Amino acid sequence: MSQSTPPTATRSQQGLVRVLIRHIRSDGLAVGERLPPIRELAQQFGVTGSAVRDAQIQLQTMGMIKIVPRSGAFVQSANFASLVDAMTDTLDTSLVQADPSLFHLLEARQLIEVECATTAARRRRHEDLLPIREALVDTLAAAEKLDEDSSGEARMAHYDADMRFHLAIAEVAGNPVLTTMLRSLLGLIKPHLVQIPWNAERKALTVNAHLGIFEALQSGDAEKVHQCMSDHTGMARDSLLKKMWSSPTATT
Repeated sequence: MSQSTPPTATRSQQGLVRVLIRHIRSDGLAVGERLPPIRELAQQFGVTGSAVRDAQIQLQTMGMIKIVPRSGAFVQSANFASLVDAMTDTLDTSLVQADPSLFHLLEARQLIEVECATTAARRRRHEDLLPIREALVDTLAAAEKLDEDSSGEARMAHYDADMRFHLAIAEVAGNPVLTTMLRSLLGLIKPHLVQIPWNAERKALTVNAHLGIFEALQSGDAEKVHQCMSDHTGMARDSLLKKMWSSPTATT
């Protein structure tokens, strides 16, 4: 009896791409190693040779394999970083097409970022803190220039530094997929975030929150980082929703 065909192999081209990725992982193929011939893979997965060829072309576009004419397909990336890079554009497009509500974006951002920060606190090495500290210094400097009459340029400068701070923390967590998702979410929220009005109270709360997160990371206190990041992202969420839901001033 022939080997059963994995369901994902027959549903879509994307399904076959995932099957090939799992095949490379399960066989432990290293960079430079050759994949089995197309005919062998087609027979193993119960698909046509042209389907395997198309899937390999897609993997080559992602940077995971390299197809050498008359020689075969060879593993080019063993750490799957190229797949994460390729995922960025796809994720952005999918989120926009899905037209998620602002609340859902903020909720997803908070869930991912709190988890990443907590994991970063457990895994961080002291050398990992340098890019976070540099982003923090830039964030605090940009915050000094913010007030109720801040220009759009000043708000954007603070946003850019702030996002570098948050993404640097996420990268220490060591999950590039979550970091990519967070970067996409922050990009979608950006037009709303830069419009939140600044005042002395918000500036003080924001500065203290960033300092608290960094200090907890320095000490490796995962529980405190979890609480600090949860409070900070929750404050940003509440401020943004309050602005979006506030009633316009009545005119007579």
